[in-house]
Amino acid sequence: MVEYDVAVIGGGILGLTSAYYTKLSNPGFSVAVIEKEAEVGQGNTSRSVGGYRYGIFTSHVNRILSETSINHFREAQESGEADLSMRDVGYLILLTKSRMERLSKYLEGFVREGKGEIIKAEELRRSLRIVTSHKGDEEAELMELEDIVAGLYAPRCGQLDVEKLVMMYKRRCISLGVEFLLGRRVESLQLSPEKPLGIPREPRAWQKLTVSHVVAGGEAIRARQFIVATGSWTPELLDPLGVDCFVKPKKRQVAVVKASGGLEELLNLGGEVFKEMPMTFFPHGLYIAPRKGEKSFWVGLTDEIGRPFLLDLEAETSYYYDNIHPVLSKYMPAFSNSRPENMWAGCYSMNNLDGNPIVFRFLNCVVVTGGSGSGVMKSDAVGRIAAAAVNGQKTAILHGGVPFDISVIGVEERRVDKEYLIL
Repeated sequence: MVEYDVAVIGGGILGLTSAYYTKLSNPGFSVAVIEKEAEVGQGNTSRSVGGYRYGIFTSHVNRILSETSINHFREAQESGEADLSMRDVGYLILLTKSRMERLSKYLEGFVREGKGEIIKAEELRRSLRIVTSHKGDEEAELMELEDIVAGLYAPRCGQLDVEKLVMMYKRRCISLGVEFLLGRRVESLQLSPEKPLGIPREPRAWQKLTVSHVVAGGEAIRARQFIVATGSWTPELLDPLGVDCFVKPKKRQVAVVKASGGLEELLNLGGEVFKEMPMTFFPHGLYIAPRKGEKSFWVGLTDEIGRPFLLDLEAETSYYYDNIHPVLSKYMPAFSNSRPENMWAGCYSMNNLDGNPIVFRFLNCVVVTGGSGSGVMKSDAVGRIAAAAVNGQKTAILHGGVPFDISVIGVEERRVDKEYLIL
């Protein structure tokens, strides 16, 4: 029976970066990635909108993880290693009076550090044709839509092609000799005693335990160490072991609207403040991601209360008409007659305690989870941290030589600020 030094469960972006940096730091190790789909990056990673925000987080830890990762992606693209289709279209976070007051100290920091600027409501109306006041609109008032008083514009944020990013890390893994076991769904992690005694009903409560192998398609796959990077599926694997991963799956849906008529003009706008239509985040969880190359807009709405924690990847057509379109058309009338030509759904691995990634060890396993909707843009840093945890190191070196104490995003000594900008 084949036994690996390290087996990575999950071939999404966090599993790939973890495998790559583990192998890079341990050239003599045999490393395998076990993925349930026929190709890597086809789970929730493939359902990502592909946005990245350069440091626009309220959590200092999230800022470090995102900035170092994005700098690494930029360097890979500029060097010619991979065309990731990175475009700094900018992020525009629209602010109501209450949201602006709640985030005031963070907004001041973003502006002071040169990562963002505050755009006045009149400029939003003029440049982007956003309705900032709903006074006199009975329907909008009935919906309790809030007025927009300003916007935070962060020009170094943008979009990348997630599939190209996935393929870059896969190529890196292959070049180092990482093995891929595709189409193998891991059904369970199996506990065994470190020192088997050959007695019935092992392991007993008083025996020291290890994860000896995983079961995938009825086959046992053994490893000395495991990395569990299964995103929103993580509770399914760890709950049976009595291990809390502190995340829950939260369904998110995206609709694709073709840019035609007035929408085509909006997609191609240019001006002094906005060189092109930025990714725009409205109140009530609504957002728009312009896809200029595809001549379309990706739109979604992140609902919370009332949306169960559940693994559900089926898009709901009614969700667009009942929840997204009514809000979207009020803030941007250009979308009044818009209809989706495509929809899909995915699940965030939500860390609802503080909104930061989680990397921790139990027995001979390292758990990598808690992307909370922004795992792609922090993936390079998280992969380096996972590799450091595998190696028993206290510090990971992020892109640019930035040292990072891995216990900061662990469980026992966790030290993070709460993230208030989960978009």
